[in-house]
Amino acid sequence: MRFKHIVILVLVQLACCCGKEPQGYIIPPPQKPSSGQSGSGTGTGEGGGTETPPPTQPKEGFIVVGYATYWDKTLPDPTYLTHINYSFAHIKSDFETLDIKTESRLSQIAALKKVKPTLKVMLSVGGWGAGNFSEMAADATHRKKFCQNCSSAVRKYNLDGIDLDWEYPTSSSAGISSSPADKGNFTLLLKDLREVLGADKLITMASASNADYIDWATALPYLDWVNIMTYDMGEPPYHNGALYPSSMTKSGDSHNCDGSVKRHHSKGVPYDKIVLGIPFFGHNGDKEVDFNEIVFDGYEKKWDDVAKVPYLTKNGQMVLTYDDALSVELKAQYVKDKDLRGAMYWNIEADDVNWTLSKAIAGVLLDWQDPSAPQKEAFLATNSYVQKYMEEVNYPCTNNPDTDKEYSYSSVIGYPGGGPSENDIEIPPTYTITWTPASGSQTLRVSEGDWSREYSLSGGVGRQDITNLVPGVTYKWQVTAGGSIVESGQFETRGLLHQVYFAPNVRNGRDLGGYKGLGGKTVVYRKLYRGGAIHGSRTSSAGKKEMLAEGIRAEVDLREASDVPSSSPLGSSVAFYAPGFDSGYNHMVRDNPDKVRDTFSWVVARLREGKPVYFHCAAGRDRTATLAILLEGALGVSESDMAKDYELTYFSPTDWGMSSIKDDNGKVIGYEYKHVRTTYSFKSVRKTIFEKTDTGTYQERIVKYLLQIGVPQKDIDDLRSIMLK
Repeated sequence: MRFKHIVILVLVQLACCCGKEPQGYIIPPPQKPSSGQSGSGTGTGEGGGTETPPPTQPKEGFIVVGYATYWDKTLPDPTYLTHINYSFAHIKSDFETLDIKTESRLSQIAALKKVKPTLKVMLSVGGWGAGNFSEMAADATHRKKFCQNCSSAVRKYNLDGIDLDWEYPTSSSAGISSSPADKGNFTLLLKDLREVLGADKLITMASASNADYIDWATALPYLDWVNIMTYDMGEPPYHNGALYPSSMTKSGDSHNCDGSVKRHHSKGVPYDKIVLGIPFFGHNGDKEVDFNEIVFDGYEKKWDDVAKVPYLTKNGQMVLTYDDALSVELKAQYVKDKDLRGAMYWNIEADDVNWTLSKAIAGVLLDWQDPSAPQKEAFLATNSYVQKYMEEVNYPCTNNPDTDKEYSYSSVIGYPGGGPSENDIEIPPTYTITWTPASGSQTLRVSEGDWSREYSLSGGVGRQDITNLVPGVTYKWQVTAGGSIVESGQFETRGLLHQVYFAPNVRNGRDLGGYKGLGGKTVVYRKLYRGGAIHGSRTSSAGKKEMLAEGIRAEVDLREASDVPSSSPLGSSVAFYAPGFDSGYNHMVRDNPDKVRDTFSWVVARLREGKPVYFHCAAGRDRTATLAILLEGALGVSESDMAKDYELTYFSPTDWGMSSIKDDNGKVIGYEYKHVRTTYSFKSVRKTIFEKTDTGTYQERIVKYLLQIGVPQKDIDDLRSIMLK
């Protein structure tokens, strides 16, 4: 049973990142292995003459891995997990035999597979201060017998694989022996283990947050995934497990989750083999405290909105860095947004009796829903008229090169819209949050995924309107006053378009997210926005505040050079680019390909930097739509949806919704809507793209056109990687 050291602030003293074994044993944090093809060092055997089978565990949804310790008696609830790593087994002094701790508990945990047949249970070997790895891996005979003993344990306990937690090859920082040859020998170990276990069993490893100690190029072929220990990255006054770097994290990319993920990826670990580590414990100086032991009385809870983690202070100083339900949920959302393999946490037993942290992670990655939660109808975040159009209209795409025949009609005319008299249609619906107010100053924090916003409110206020909502997500909110939670809740949204409204004269604002793209993936929200001009009197200070709160950090002004300012009116924090187009469509794609190329690449460069982009012309119609077509085409958005995205301008209150049609002599012979797919200006882009390319769908031809004008293939690939999930 686990020792619990109770101190005023709740501190369980642990000697390592994961936990501490009772009675003198030292346990390391969870880390996952990687496999390789060959290695160098003192090992002489290659582990058999047959070809080593590669891992055959394709990604099917996200995984959630929890470490269960041998010294605790709490039985994990498999509802919130896909995998359990039983920790630990050690290597005995003969460098071959496994010392499996509390075998009866391992049998209990393996039996959970009867409760949840899809559950996988693995044996984790090693831990902080667990030695004999270096000696075992260096000798071919020891190595092969060790692997055979691992295979025997897998069969005996009906396990699904082995998790190696060698901390660390080539390092004696944990008081274990090491050798410069450990890197190569670790690969040999993985190779031998894969040969013995076969392709149908899992081999994983725990990796340090700095991604060092492993020859990834040779190790990865044998590994199913890598659990990175993104915790123990700081102690007060620094964060233990920050998601992003802030003024309260240690310097260097190995001291925050995002930096560690990027560091692993830069060393060759694919995103779909990365499992992000999440701590269910905190740090108070050199002591550790499990989540279920934290005492909040007498301390003030703070939130670092840059690092996305909480902490406790006393007399203005950080005394405890830890994770709570919100921070682990944000990390799970990060896993989802980055399309990583999944999340891992140390350790299961550190959660509270309600499984608060486990549920928060499962809710994001496993789509778990609390059956006891009251079910409310999701709030429609898209204007009902716009929603009706999006649901009902679908244009057939025959890839006909005759654009006039392909775009011979429009279905949008007849829906409410088309002019100033309907100026409320472009304004998205407003959701009102209500609560029982506190008497003093209050702070309302609304969050969704990695996005959040705070409202400072006076005492006695008990409601706040929220607009510009993303459809199809769950928003969470919390009101605090004087460091205490007043009330909290959540609400779900639905809809087919993320409309954004900043000011009456900023027309036509919307998100390019939500459409289906290549491979059935979805274009993500809150990355690319289109709309009308925001300069001069068009946007008030309140409107600019709304744009910044939305997260916009880059602006492309597509208007003619004479209308363009020297910098963004949103402030110096917003990157600004103005290519100077006198008009849209053919003037852009046919007459100014160099400007189009540079604009496309500038947008992608800002997305790489994590800066959401707002691009616009005057009304957000012609020049804006041309850039939107090129971006959407590169993402594989259907031709029908590209046309619908253009026609959404029809719902915007503009004073020039109609244009005249003239004969060859200049005589007006009729009128046409400017905001529909049958208008010449919109069709002209398609005509030019088809003229300049030989074969393929409209989307494929758009990509060919972009490559023809000099857009690097990497820009197109990066756009897809960032924008499609």
